[in-house]
Amino acid sequence: MQNPTKQPVLANEDSPASLAEVLDAFHAVRTSIADLMEAVGVDPNKTRESARLLGLNRGLAWRLSRVVREGDVPAVVGDVPGKQSIRKFIAACRERGAAEPTLSEAERAIGAFEDAVRDAWGDRKTLSTLMASRAESDPSIEQERSRRKLYEGAFAYWGVQAQVRFVTVFVLPSKEDPTMLDAAHVTGYLGFRRLSERAWPLVYEVVEQSRGETVKFRKSPLDPTGESEAQRQLMKQFCRPSSPDIRVVECGGEKRFELASGPVGNAGLTTCVFGSYLHQISERHPEAPNTCGFMVRLQTPVERLIFDMFVHRDIELAEPPAAQLLDRMTYQHTHIEADFPRQTLPLSERVAPFHAGRHAVTSHIPWYPRMLDWVSDRIGMGLDAFDGSRFEMMYPPISTTLSRRFPILPRK
Repeated sequence: MQNPTKQPVLANEDSPASLAEVLDAFHAVRTSIADLMEAVGVDPNKTRESARLLGLNRGLAWRLSRVVREGDVPAVVGDVPGKQSIRKFIAACRERGAAEPTLSEAERAIGAFEDAVRDAWGDRKTLSTLMASRAESDPSIEQERSRRKLYEGAFAYWGVQAQVRFVTVFVLPSKEDPTMLDAAHVTGYLGFRRLSERAWPLVYEVVEQSRGETVKFRKSPLDPTGESEAQRQLMKQFCRPSSPDIRVVECGGEKRFELASGPVGNAGLTTCVFGSYLHQISERHPEAPNTCGFMVRLQTPVERLIFDMFVHRDIELAEPPAAQLLDRMTYQHTHIEADFPRQTLPLSERVAPFHAGRHAVTSHIPWYPRMLDWVSDRIGMGLDAFDGSRFEMMYPPISTTLSRRFPILPRK
């Protein structure tokens, strides 16, 4: 006998196609909300102010902000507002002068998300239940609390701090020599300030082999404007002020880019972004197995570290480049891979893959998607050609080095 009541057919919880479809649609919603917030000058980190500026109730403003801010995707997918609420948000953004293409993209994204939820899981309630079971809780809250104490003490003693330290790396086959790998490397600080006028090193530049030997390399500026090397290294459209006073110091085979002495406190608040294209830094298929990696030296107290890597799909990695935190208080700043296991410090945070480069949204860097598009245009390769992943950490301890590496294997 047929059942006269048609029940929703739920997809297998472990079906990767269904889950990927919902998550991809979620990331599109997240991106469109972030784009609209940036377009109308709303800060997703300030919920009350956002609600006031947009004329929305605080509950809706909180959910919109959480969708943009939260890093644990399964925990927040169920917080995506419904169509009617999103339409209120879109109408408010339209009143504040947002461009129609951006508004239309938000409407399209929420419609696609609702369709994906319905087709894959049946309804929002079921989706929220399933996603909640997948959400990852931080196994080491005490570890983050301890790091925060270190950060506060370091800020008080050294007199410098920044809100965000970020690194973004694109790895791709060399256009000059397909047997080699190139990299576009972008790094910088948001909200850097100091308590004294002294100069402070921001970025170190060196290329080393696995045994620690420094090697010469060739680089091109991503933003070639400027007379000096320091000015050509800056990506000025993302800097505040647009041309911070940077000095280059060479020492022991590496270069140090220093922010010159200047005003203290908010009077000297600086956002500084550097960008270079590195030519033929590694063999694509070495004779013996090797690794290709990038590091960020953590010597400035910062609230948040974001380290993104975009690896071209032709390189065919089995998994995203791993993250490793290395002790640089006990061990000097030489990078010999054989020594890394005994230098490694504990990490509870995990590397998280992106579904697509265009979904690499973070509320802590409002212009980040625009920067990714800009770099993509500079290297002549679309974001969809890369597999992206992110490592994010609150209050990374100094003095350490955060390394992200992946294996490069001989040709089969």
